[in-house]
Amino acid sequence: MFKEEINNVFSSKCFTLTEAREKLLPLLDKITKQAGVPAMIIGGAALSKYNYNRSTEDIDIVTTVDDAYKIGDLLQLNKDFTFIGHSKFKHIPSGLSINFCPEGVKAGHGKFPKPEGSEPGLHYVKLPSLLAMKIQAKRQKDRGDYVELIKRNTIPWQFIEQEVLPLLSSMDKKWAEILWKQAQKEL
Repeated sequence: MFKEEINNVFSSKCFTLTEAREKLLPLLDKITKQAGVPAMIIGGAALSKYNYNRSTEDIDIVTTVDDAYKIGDLLQLNKDFTFIGHSKFKHIPSGLSINFCPEGVKAGHGKFPKPEGSEPGLHYVKLPSLLAMKIQAKRQKDRGDYVELIKRNTIPWQFIEQEVLPLLSSMDKKWAEILWKQAQKEL
């Protein structure tokens, strides 16, 4: 399918996980377009869209369950991808995992949102949703990502109040405020 293109992209001897991810995303975009489905990049792979590159060994993609099967069927036709179980594939040349996160399924303390694009292909999660997911995950690295996103994008409290807080529970709203204040101290 995209074998020659994949081999060209990953034939260099040395590349970082961030470089590998940035080279793999256009190929995944082509596959989702070929499948005719929208998919949304979340998690660590989405951070680069918002001025923050952090090394991550996977690409988390939100789709519907049915759309995940359509994309998975195409990935299985390509020998550079291998199914590694429970909605996960590994891209062999880069070592990166592709994780399907079906919309509406409980993830930690929240649920994966519906993909925010209707056109076939990969879309990045919008910043308010990404910030909300980082708070809802309740993991230290996600809270660190939230603070870094605030700092690197100089996000004012008004944006958090209007765009992010409506997506959160009352307890998570308190964390959003505490961590926003922490980001201000670090600026």
